[in-house]
Amino acid sequence: MRIFINQKLSSNINELLEDPSVAEAIKIWGKDDIIAKSAIDLSIFRTPFGSISLLYGPRQIGKTATLKLFLTQVQDSETLIFTDCSTILDKADLAQHLSGLIQGPTTIVLDEVQEVNDWHLALRSMFSEGKLKNCRIWCTGSEARYLLESGERLPGRKGEGKTIFARPWSFREYMDFFYIHETAPFRSLSFKHINQNWLNDQKIDWSKYWSSYLLSGGIPHAVASWINHGKIPDSIWHVYADWILGTWSRVRTPQRSLAALARRICDTLNTRVSYESLKKGTDIQSANTIKTLIDFQEDHFSLHLLARFDTQKEKYLPSKLKKIYPIDPFIARIWTAIGWNIRRIYEESVPELKLDECAFLTQMFRKEDSLPISYLYSDRSKSEIDFYFEECGFELKSNGNPTQHQKELLKTCPQSFIIKKEKLPLMAYLVGEGRTSY
Repeated sequence: MRIFINQKLSSNINELLEDPSVAEAIKIWGKDDIIAKSAIDLSIFRTPFGSISLLYGPRQIGKTATLKLFLTQVQDSETLIFTDCSTILDKADLAQHLSGLIQGPTTIVLDEVQEVNDWHLALRSMFSEGKLKNCRIWCTGSEARYLLESGERLPGRKGEGKTIFARPWSFREYMDFFYIHETAPFRSLSFKHINQNWLNDQKIDWSKYWSSYLLSGGIPHAVASWINHGKIPDSIWHVYADWILGTWSRVRTPQRSLAALARRICDTLNTRVSYESLKKGTDIQSANTIKTLIDFQEDHFSLHLLARFDTQKEKYLPSKLKKIYPIDPFIARIWTAIGWNIRRIYEESVPELKLDECAFLTQMFRKEDSLPISYLYSDRSKSEIDFYFEECGFELKSNGNPTQHQKELLKTCPQSFIIKKEKLPLMAYLVGEGRTSY
């Protein structure tokens, strides 16, 4: 097998494992467990030759390391190519680079491909010339808008290629990795298989596991440190803080203003908020600037904006008020560190956030395509339901019961749940996406 790592020819497959992040994962989980606990389920990368697929998601989520790990498992290729696209000059350089390396059945990974202007045109040209018919290609990126817009114009996509969102680990993955005996009775179930009465009858107590998940989230680095050492070091916090601040580096806004906006995002977590109201408490003068800053973070996956859905009209509606959530509970805590300018991270130094909703939202992200996540709101009754996902309404209640108007809004959903605090971990498990066997 011929192996090219950034144009360098190698006959040693283990060179792919020398990537620092792969080596770190092996050190944490061990060689026997690294496949099962890879940052992303390796089974998703089994695509046919002649296909071009996209893997997108946050930086530092494990895309590069997982794809290198996948390449070490490939048995059906004569040539393996891994290319860091920051070393490629332009589309012509990309086409020339690949044309000179492809030989026989070939598996190709183009990492951070959006770094190459018009990269999709190079692949379109090669595909039309028949040069990619024996190639399986995976393109990765950490910026949504350009990657996905360009990717939609690629050949080899319909019915063959995949578009995969590399999201943080779900609570189901977290539990199945570390507390597998606890989950055995529920592993074959999803929220589609149950009703409110069944949920109310369950007596299990997973509150301690849920509390741990709220601290580490589903970020593999953070989880590994928390599970193995009971703490998450400053170095990991700083990696993700630098990622969020780096996303804003293209905007000429003072860091004090960015920190103030981060505080506002944390202060308004779990509520509907306008760009105009996010200005309050900051020295940013324009709501349009706020929108631009939020858009940058959504495009780079640190934040997720929920749309409003009308179950009567069966469509998404524009709304001045947004629900803005960090993509993961640990990332939410990173936002607090930025907002309050915390340099040294101790548990007691990070402001406390109510993270149940944020963590539950993480469960509704999917690697495979699925319906968008939204919330429900009635203009008539001024009532709101926290989440609407795959035609199911979810209202989270720490204390008390839904109002009569909320109950009426839940009745408009084909399926719905009122989730009390003690049932939340189990429901999060049933909503979350698990692993398939590799």
